[in-house]
Amino acid sequence: MTPSSAAPVSGYITPGEAGARIGATSNYIRELIRAGHLDAIDIGKGSRPRFRVTAASVDQFLADRAVPKQATS
Repeated sequence: MTPSSAAPVSGYITPGEAGARIGATSNYIRELIRAGHLDAIDIGKGSRPRFRVTAASVDQFLADRAVPKQATS
């Protein structure tokens, strides 16, 4: 039998996947996690974190930074 992943299956993405959605590097995503801008869990068992980011927090991050449309005359 293959061991199952420690990460929850739905609702979470890797920092690389989050970076692709935002247009940033996975290192920048880790900075956003540490700064509290993205919700994440650490599935690592050692001293080095292995983050999984909530997809909803990535969506909210993008929505919060959206530039409003300008009215045309």
